[in-house]
Amino acid sequence: MKRKNAGQAYIPCIFIYIVFALTLLLGLAFIFHQGQGGILTPPGEGVVFQPENRVSTAQSDAGVLHSPKPDGIARAATGQVPLIVGAPDRRAQIDLTYAGRTYRYTDELIEPTDHLVAEEIHTRKINAPLPEKLRLTDKCAEAGGDIKKAMLYTFPLLAKTVDCIVTDIDAPPVDSVITFAPNRRPMFTVSREQNGFEVNEESLYRDIYTHLRRGAKSPLPVRPKILSPSVTSFDNLRLTDLRSRFTTDYSSSGEDRKHNVALALSKINGITLLSGAEFSFNKAVGKRSEANGFRTAKIIMDGEYVDGVGGGVCQASTTVYNAALLADMAITQARSHSLVPSYVLPSMDAMVNSGSSDLRFKNAGSTPVFIRAYGDGRTACVEIYGAPLQYRIKTESVTLSSAPPPPDREQIDYEYKYLAPGSLPGERMAIALGHGALKSEGYLCYYDAGGRLIEKKQIRKDAYQSVAGVVMVAPGQGIVGS
Repeated sequence: MKRKNAGQAYIPCIFIYIVFALTLLLGLAFIFHQGQGGILTPPGEGVVFQPENRVSTAQSDAGVLHSPKPDGIARAATGQVPLIVGAPDRRAQIDLTYAGRTYRYTDELIEPTDHLVAEEIHTRKINAPLPEKLRLTDKCAEAGGDIKKAMLYTFPLLAKTVDCIVTDIDAPPVDSVITFAPNRRPMFTVSREQNGFEVNEESLYRDIYTHLRRGAKSPLPVRPKILSPSVTSFDNLRLTDLRSRFTTDYSSSGEDRKHNVALALSKINGITLLSGAEFSFNKAVGKRSEANGFRTAKIIMDGEYVDGVGGGVCQASTTVYNAALLADMAITQARSHSLVPSYVLPSMDAMVNSGSSDLRFKNAGSTPVFIRAYGDGRTACVEIYGAPLQYRIKTESVTLSSAPPPPDREQIDYEYKYLAPGSLPGERMAIALGHGALKSEGYLCYYDAGGRLIEKKQIRKDAYQSVAGVVMVAPGQGIVGS
């Protein structure tokens, strides 16, 4: 038998040794890869690193990444957003810009305060070069984290920069404001509205992540969401339309009655009636008393003209009532006088007193209305401004029956409250006209832009008593009663 060569006997052994060595090297390489962060340590287990260099025990699921993988991360993971980071040991730096301001984030190194913090910094790659941090961010997203949590897991100091941006930019929208000053010209001033801004943090973190992957060679603009105001200046300018104007004449009244009419209107002047709000004449004007500034003048009581504090206020309320009808206000309370007033057509008056009778109406529209009211000594005027009406309103008074007035009743003006001092004896002044009994109805008529009547509805039906007129006579010799 032929003996084997010694060299041939060693060949299988050498081959086995080589295979074993290669296997060992591959195993060591795999273990080394695991130690370099190849497996994501679940955030939330053990300790959580705080940017303020403090360590706290994780509670609940703080820091755990639950949400579905963000689109930006998914695109990066599949290679649609290429990783361009430059030098392998490069650290993150990015400039974010908005409205001429620049916010710079630099990924500074954090010194550990103890071995637990050092372990956390190592696990989360907080002090690692940018390429490693971005790869770990990808793995966090793949594990089910939203982009904000994924970024803050490896870039904890980034929150300070983002919070600063949000604080500087976020602002609520400012509505336009309308100011009504009826005694000033112009009566209305309207401020300009301002847009608000809101930073979407999730989108901003996604933009920062994508920009870092692309090299962050240029500043990243911050694009906040624009928040529109609810009320614009155009909306408010529409509210300045003159919806109605109504006047009554009181030029023949005595000075005290004139004073009362103008005073009552001045207390209404400048009122803003919001949508759904109700106007009360008695609440706006207050008690008719001397303490409230009113004087004694003729009033209607129990079917007669008598002296009373606040005489003439009903003419103010009647003027307001008619302006409210024409402005399409919803009348909730209105009463007629017992006698037909001389300053308005029948069924178009509104009697008020400080007790049981009031004039009330609601603004049934969706926008506010503004009331301008004044008396100039001759004319009582009420104007109501608001959004334009889609139709024009007119009032109509229909007399159903009437009777002639009784003879006037004369009274001696001993104190010259109505006649001028020095008036000739027997000189007369009518201070209240007489009226016969009368029945009437009141209607509202609605017309379109072309002047065509589209609706007519009855709003009142009244019965007035007869009353003698009142004539004041200057005292003197030969005058009966002097």
